[in-house]
Amino acid sequence: MSQPNNSTFSVSAIAYPLAKWRYFLLFQSWSQLQSYLLIVLACTLAIHGLAVASHARVMPLGYLLAGMAAGGLISVLMVLRAEFTVSPASEAAVRRVVTEVECARYIENGVLGNAVMYRQNLPRVLRTQEGNISVARDGERLIISGPVANIRRIRARLL
Repeated sequence: MSQPNNSTFSVSAIAYPLAKWRYFLLFQSWSQLQSYLLIVLACTLAIHGLAVASHARVMPLGYLLAGMAAGGLISVLMVLRAEFTVSPASEAAVRRVVTEVECARYIENGVLGNAVMYRQNLPRVLRTQEGNISVARDGERLIISGPVANIRRIRARLL
């Protein structure tokens, strides 16, 4: 039986579903850590190589690597897991949530249990599992979870 087409719904505050200690680790998986290290190392070597090739004054490679690693942590902080809920889970609410997820440049990646998974529409080397968004129905509410930066943007557009 379908639910009534109700265009009004409420949006909860953002919550952080993982145990607090998991947020102190920053890296949520080995693949995320490997991807981060590969990108930081490749960018550092490219910048250093261009500077050397152009005969510019070059800071020591260790300093450049440390600066790039520290500056790159913002991308890790942006994908920490967060979630919010939308209730009731009417057909109109589901359509609106899916539209906002797709507007955030996500594409459907399949179904896992009662959740529809979305992945970023980026090349494989730039995506990690932590960047995925899930939209799950839990009774009379939708649970939208994913990277905190994108979840905040989607939530703001729903309000």
